[in-house]
Amino acid sequence: VHGRCICHHNTEGLSCERCKDFYNDAPWRPAEGTQDNACKRCNCNSHSSRCHFDMAVYRASGGVSGGVCEDCQHNTTGQHCDRCKPSFYQDPLKAISDPQACLPCNCAPEGTLPEGVCESRTDPALGTVAGRCPCKDNVEGARCDRCQANYYGLSSSDPLGCQPCNCDPLGTLPFSICDPATGECLCQRFTTGKRCEKCLVRYWGLGNSLYGCSPC
Repeated sequence: VHGRCICHHNTEGLSCERCKDFYNDAPWRPAEGTQDNACKRCNCNSHSSRCHFDMAVYRASGGVSGGVCEDCQHNTTGQHCDRCKPSFYQDPLKAISDPQACLPCNCAPEGTLPEGVCESRTDPALGTVAGRCPCKDNVEGARCDRCQANYYGLSSSDPLGCQPCNCDPLGTLPFSICDPATGECLCQRFTTGKRCEKCLVRYWGLGNSLYGCSPC
């Protein structure tokens, strides 16, 4: 009726001269012989229902995919809504198509590098772990929420995150670590001081005996 074509191959228009909405992963082309050159559905991993065709993207992919998803939802981004937005990471137990796949980063601000965001996905080849934050030099933990061994006083104002405890090896118990909150060291018998750097009253000779100090 009125010359309107009955369209196939995911096309539309009076003459079937364009691809239907969301079928823009390949350029519209007329059928040629046995090749129908059907319009391809965009792959947006269930995070968008809108896309457009981009010839530069299509050529860069070697003619595989030129559909660019628009308005990605569920904190995703990318050509196919296939990555988590900055400050979000992909749950390793969920596929990227899951609406709950992208979780917000949970970095501790006092131990994380300024402007730092967590790693977006787990990739053994790149050595990345989803959700791991970039820590200051003397800080550790996936969230950068604790001082490294023998460092203390996690602070947002400290560019290195924590200060060294500097325990005196002559007065400190072997293989012990200092208190991460106060910086106090674990002292040998008859030894005292925050760093275990001196003898108790009536004791002397730090490091000269098995117990740190000897009685006078």
